[in-house]
Amino acid sequence: MNAELNFIWKVSDSARSTYTEDGAVVLDIQKGQCYGLNIVAAKIWRSLESNESGIASRDLVNALQTAFNVPRKELEADITEHLEKLEKIGLVHRSEFRQAHASS
Repeated sequence: MNAELNFIWKVSDSARSTYTEDGAVVLDIQKGQCYGLNIVAAKIWRSLESNESGIASRDLVNALQTAFNVPRKELEADITEHLEKLEKIGLVHRSEFRQAHASS
């Protein structure tokens, strides 16, 4: 499995969004910056936003795989690239995925 899929992604507390037929607009209220997202990026953003506690990279790929008719490896790479761009501008942040171990 791709090492980049071992992260939990979460929307920044300063991000606000609205959706249009062409995608979405995200506002960083701390920086006063607006960012436009195309339809594909808006689907990724909506999945992130709907998981307030964060979403694992692989779960995000699983959720979006049904929406896009592309090979999984390509989807993984595209989503990872997009998330890294959003992280660079401060709209999302990631933490390492830690799987809870069930105790007996």
